[in-house]
Amino acid sequence: MRKFRRNDEWLAIFEEQKQSGLKIIDYCQQNAISTTTFYGTRARLLGKKNRGQSSFIKATITKQTEQVVLSQDPPFMLTTAHAALEMPAHCSSDFILDILKGLRA
Repeated sequence: MRKFRRNDEWLAIFEEQKQSGLKIIDYCQQNAISTTTFYGTRARLLGKKNRGQSSFIKATITKQTEQVVLSQDPPFMLTTAHAALEMPAHCSSDFILDILKGLRA
């Protein structure tokens, strides 16, 4: 059943999640909150506070390394018009999901 929350309740939820030290997905599961609703509401409410600020941050490569992985599985590759990211096939799905969420933010 869908639960309606006021904006001040959402702001308290965002602060509670931050203070809990839990990942958003874990916090939402423990509190029966849809992660889609959490992220959407957070963007809507906290975006109002940061209207003048860009939601993009400049990323720079500080150190480029190569790692030899002896595996038969092909690597996971993500390619865009501006960058390419290659990760070993054994990366956890949570790690890959965190990267994708970070790119979306």
